[in-house]
Amino acid sequence: MTRKEACKILGITQNAEETEIKKRYRQLVRRLHPDAQADVSRNSSHEIQQIILAYQVLKEEKFFSTENASPDGSSRKASVSWDAPLNVHAYREREILHSAEDSYGRPAGNFCIARGKYFWKTEEDFPLFLLSVYRCSKDLLDEIDVSLKRSAPAFLRQKIHPELCYLMAQQFIDGTALLKELAKEEPADSAGFGTFYLPAMLESRDPSLFPKPGELLFPARIHQHRLYLKDAAGKELGYLSFPDDRLYYVVIPLFEQKSVLVKIQTSQEKKKNTGAACRSLHLWIRLTEEIPVTMPESLNLQIEKLLGEYAKSSSF
Repeated sequence: MTRKEACKILGITQNAEETEIKKRYRQLVRRLHPDAQADVSRNSSHEIQQIILAYQVLKEEKFFSTENASPDGSSRKASVSWDAPLNVHAYREREILHSAEDSYGRPAGNFCIARGKYFWKTEEDFPLFLLSVYRCSKDLLDEIDVSLKRSAPAFLRQKIHPELCYLMAQQFIDGTALLKELAKEEPADSAGFGTFYLPAMLESRDPSLFPKPGELLFPARIHQHRLYLKDAAGKELGYLSFPDDRLYYVVIPLFEQKSVLVKIQTSQEKKKNTGAACRSLHLWIRLTEEIPVTMPESLNLQIEKLLGEYAKSSSF
């Protein structure tokens, strides 16, 4: 999409100021949002997608900055289709969601701007990525209920759905690539394996179990996608968490795949968290082998097994 086409969609001139562009964008989104107008046409979804894409073109061009423009006036960055790589082995396609605001700058809803087996990239809002995985997983369970002509009880959904979301999220996360982006990379060893540093936390319901500053900790076990840690004497202290929620979906799967070596050391800092005490940790992760992207065959088998359990459940 060129800047000229983007301006035409928004109904503005090519020399419009940034404030005018934002104002016009919010006006159009508010007008077409299904929650704002009862008589909005079913075609409004396509119109909204075009408006969002047009706004993205102008935003990524830094509002008509000539240094980013190609000679033909087209955008170098923006594209009608989502430009993330695909995982062709993924079990199901997912939505790429985009949030929009009304004319007052308040959230006006989320809209699907693309659909496919796209990996998550940091350019995509992470909460919206999780929402897309949630919807994808929900659709799979809904399809089973429809095929069986049943309405599954809430407790069954609460048991299956979170695990299904976790497995589906793994299919769209390339842990090795994201680790290089989200962590501090240290020089590789002679075999070419890299080491990454991450800030982390030890969470425990019992602060009396906290180790001393500078003490080394070790992986104890993985349970329900949590990595529990122990001290040198073998006493389990609590589980590993991260100040950045994205790392939970990047780091924990690497431990589950047994593809990393780790060094964990407590720091001097101690934090308080809701309902639990946290001890700040230094975490170093070293890749031990080339990790297959999302382990597609294994994940698909796990997803199939989980869906089979949901379909065969007779606990009503």
